Amino acid sequence: MSALEKISTLNDMKELMNELHRLEIKLLFDFFGVLQDFSSKKFFPQWLQKKGINNAFVTDKGNEIFAKISHSKKLCVILYDLETPDLNGLQFLTALDGKPDLKSRCKIIMAIPKLAPDAQAAIMQRGANTIISKPVGDEIAKAFEKIGLA
Repeated sequence: MSALEKISTLNDMKELMNELHRLEIKLLFDFFGVLQDFSSKKFFPQWLQKKGINNAFVTDKGNEIFAKISHSKKLCVILYDLETPDLNGLQFLTALDGKPDLKSRCKIIMAIPKLAPDAQAAIMQRGANTIISKPVGDEIAKAFEKIGLA
């Protein structure tokens, strides 16, 4: 086998591994967004689609998402707006604390307004896996890396 054929084979293997990783994410995870502003509600599903993920449910109602994740059998990635009116981010994290089996299946990205570092630390201590600022934008990619879904 020539050096060029080896390089081609390595590139093919790398592409295959990337595709298997994308497929694994699709099969193992459900994606949810609880977002208040229009631009975030539009951006998040579009960003996921670019990544080949089409199984996202986005709403502005926290109680609706809590019910949906409670019925999901998959691991859940949740992009949650701290300022959700019916069940704000802290109330959502508290509700998850009451259901440890459910909490263990959730990766939570909390979308927050500009907050002091001590307030951000408190949100992380309450159970968020990572924090991004609002409105949701390109920093979502870094958040996905932080939760292990690059």
